[in-house]
Amino acid sequence: MIELDQRLISQLTSIADVMLPETPQMPSVSGTGSFEASLLKVLDSRPDLAKGLKTAIDLLPKETFQLSDLDELLTKDPEAYTALTTIVAASYYQVKEVKVRIGYPGQVPKTYDPYAYVEWVQEGLLDPVVERGQIWKDPREEVK
Repeated sequence: MIELDQRLISQLTSIADVMLPETPQMPSVSGTGSFEASLLKVLDSRPDLAKGLKTAIDLLPKETFQLSDLDELLTKDPEAYTALTTIVAASYYQVKEVKVRIGYPGQVPKTYDPYAYVEWVQEGLLDPVVERGQIWKDPREEVK
């Protein structure tokens, strides 16, 4: 994994602020206050994107970045483009404040009752299939 020093994090945050600017409903990347922590979490789970991220940061203009620069990055280095866009989006949506604002509670356990029938089964949608009977044949049996 690449070593993310404060200079790289600062440059990435500036780029990400242009990619995901503040709106009346949502904070900008730097406005979350937790982007760096979520960035490290994403890179920890996807270290394969680190090299492309570093390349993207090196290729993009530091002070004058605009969204149109992403088109050029995509043309020059698709791997760097994919790494940058994936990491920025994943890091942003890992921030707790962002998850709360979009109404995403995170992964939650769901209970499953194997004896409960879903509505379409009770309506008889599968009745023709049951009446038809088994049509599966064991592929290990010799075909005559």
